[in-house]
Parts: sequence; C-alpha cells; structure tokens
Amino acid sequence: MKFTKLSLVAVLAVSSVFAGESTISGDAKVFYGTTDAGDTDLFNKNGAYGNAAVSLDYSRDIAEGVSLNAGMTGISTLGLESTLVSGVWAAAGQDAINDTAWIDVANITAKLGNTTAVIGRQKLDTPLAFTETWNIVENTFDAFTFVNADLPETTLVGSLVTRANGNVIANFNNLQGGMTDLGDGIYTAGAVTKLIPSTTAQLWYYDFANNDDKVWAQADADLGSGLTAGVQYAMTMANEGEDSSIIAGKVAYDTESMGLFAAYSKADEDGQTDFTNYGGFGMSNVYTEAWWNFGFATNPGAQAISVGASTDLAGLALTGQYTSVTNDSNLASDEMNEITVTATKTVGPVDTTLAFINTSSDDDSFDGNTVQAYLTVPFSL
Repeated sequence: MKFTKLSLVAVLAVSSVFAGESTISGDAKVFYGTTDAGDTDLFNKNGAYGNAAVSLDYSRDIAEGVSLNAGMTGISTLGLESTLVSGVWAAAGQDAINDTAWIDVANITAKLGNTTAVIGRQKLDTPLAFTETWNIVENTFDAFTFVNADLPETTLVGSLVTRANGNVIANFNNLQGGMTDLGDGIYTAGAVTKLIPSTTAQLWYYDFANNDDKVWAQADADLGSGLTAGVQYAMTMANEGEDSSIIAGKVAYDTESMGLFAAYSKADEDGQTDFTNYGGFGMSNVYTEAWWNFGFATNPGAQAISVGASTDLAGLALTGQYTSVTNDSNLASDEMNEITVTATKTVGPVDTTLAFINTSSDDDSFDGNTVQAYLTVPFSL
C-alpha cells in the first residue's frame, strides 16, 4: 500500500483515470482495523475502527481534447459502531460516525497541443500536495493545473491550489467534502525530466498560503539489472531562524518475483516544520515514510531508516517493511519502530488485503499491535 512512486506526469491522476469516451467506474470498500495500543485489546470494540465507502466516477468527452469529469464518494459506518467498532477511518462531521456523501471530483480537462489544463476539483500527485490512496476515502483539491510537454523528455507543471480537504484540515461533513479555503492558495511550479540517461529528476517550488515556501528536489536512477537508487532533498525558506530541511536516499532491487529496498533520511534538528502532505491525511513522500505511523520520519531532528521486501507466491502478494525513527528531541512522541507484514490477493471480484503492524514507542498511544482488513470491489458500468 505504501510502496508508491511519484508520477512522471505529476498531477494528472484525474485525466489518466478518466481518459477516453463517456465512462462510469468506481469501487465499493469495507475497511476494518483494531489495535491494542493504550488501554485497549485487539478485536475489542473500544480499540477498533471501521467504515464502508462507495466511490462513483463519471467522465464525458464534450469536444475534441475536452472532457468533463465528476466523482462522488459516500461513507457509512453501517451501524458497526453499535457492535464491532467505536472509531472510523474517515470522520463525517463532529460526531464522526454520521453517514455522508460529497463531490470529490468536478473538473474540466482540456488538451491543446502539448499543454493540458485541469480546472476544478481534482486529484494531485506532487511531492508536498497530493492525493493519498491508503485511506478508505481520498483527499482532493480545488485547483487550476497546467502541464506542458513541449520540451524534450521534460514535463513542466504549474498549479494554483485554492482549497483542500482531508483529516488534517477538515472533516468530510457535507456535499463540499469539508473543503477549506487556503487563503492566497498554494502556488506550485515543477519540472520532471528524463534528459539525464536512465534518470528521472524533479524540481518543485511551493509558495504556501502561510508564507512557508518550500523546495523539493529528487532524482531516481535505473542502474540496470534491477537495481535502482534515489536521492531526495527538501527545504523550507521561512522566516529567519525557522528554516528546515530533510535529505533522504534509497536503493532498491527488483526482479519479476521479488523486491528489496533500503532507505535513510535525516531531518534538520533546528527546523520548525515537517514535510508531510499539505491538505491530506499526514503522509509524506519521503523514502523512509512508515507504512502506517506517518509523520515520525519528517519531524524536525528525526533520523529514519526503512527496509522492505516483497514477493508473489501463487497469486498471494506478500510485503514486509521495518521502519525505525530516532530523534534527539527527548519527546516520546518523536521516536518509533514499526514492523508491518501484508498479504494481498484477489478473491473473485474482491481485492483483499490483511495487514499486521507492530509498533514500539515510548508513547503509549502508538505502542502496540494493529490488525487491519481491506476489502475493495472495483466496478465499471
């Protein structure tokens, strides 16, 4: 679930999903999780959380190179809070357990020559403002996005994000999906190029609404024979004395039957901000991001290592990941060790994933075991 890579066409997740003539597609999900962190027990109602969700996406070509795209998502507890769970994956207003539905996509996509524009509510895939797909629902953005491919082997991206949702900012509490104004917005400019042989390089600049400007640079190289390597560097250009930075590196080895990776990151100990998703659920794109306990690796002063492996056995996809974060801040909530094992298999029409997560931390709210089940049924009409 967290073995993700940044897209080359960095923000056009919507247009790639909805390409073609008039289409209707979506999925139905039921997610369940339980933990014994704190004072709870595994499979006890007080330590369990669950939701059901249905997403429906529609696209129609209205002219050559122009399409209208719309999507709606609804979530419900199905009354599980009365029997099996006491929490939810995604909150629906202050009471959290309310049933609700909202418009998560509503845009017009137009292509003229080598330039594509996406205007309206959309999914984004940039390093510091992106749509997270691990949750039962996805966060989206109101934005004006332009992508140009006139330069050889290079994609240029410019975007103005005016509103966003996600649990960090708001609950999914109405038809607007908890969209919150971002003041002057987020101005984003990026370049993704493959001009360097066997390498994908990216450079991004963000002018955030709170005057917290950030730069993200990344290069991922294919070394041949299944071996790849990457480096990331991000920095904040804030007020004097509040600058932050983080650097990360990763090596990976992949074959048809297995994959291995190892990553390391170090965040500036004097920094005042982190490098998690702006307007999302708290995930980051740093190589060392944990599978489940997001945010530790990007805290100021954090040093993190992450190693993982994956394989496929007769249609059963198995993954394992270990993440360790240390920090000199002396705060229990800044350090964490996590071991995650997942098993994924498609059974009939149902994509099924089971996950076991063991977390050790001096913070009792994280320290313990977690078991999760993900059931997803994709469909098209």
